[in-house]
Amino acid sequence: MRRTAFVLSLVCVFSLTFQRVVSTQKTAGVTGKWDVTIRMPDRSLSEQWTIQQKGSAITATAKGERELPVTGSIDAAFLRVTVTDGAQQYKVRATVDGDAMDGSITYGKGKEYLWHAKRSKAK
Repeated sequence: MRRTAFVLSLVCVFSLTFQRVVSTQKTAGVTGKWDVTIRMPDRSLSEQWTIQQKGSAITATAKGERELPVTGSIDAAFLRVTVTDGAQQYKVRATVDGDAMDGSITYGKGKEYLWHAKRSKAK
């Protein structure tokens, strides 16, 4: 019985400590212009994204061949957004590291490509 109480106490302490660490991670700031590259097997696509951020909410415009709306969220350094092109939706999942983001873009069944963004230096 004492051992069970001790183990439960340790679990509670660990849980509270982990929760504090996770909750203290600062949300990355991604507002601004980003140069995006999507690497496909036969070519690379380039786009420029203009991102607005309000807390964890993300809205953006992706400009490539067309201009498409982007919506989603950011949690600490993890970006999760959806690009909408008519009925087609593209899911982007990326990790933010300062002025760079790396991740993937998926759509349809089994179509996933590498996605990279770098904060634009152009004003």
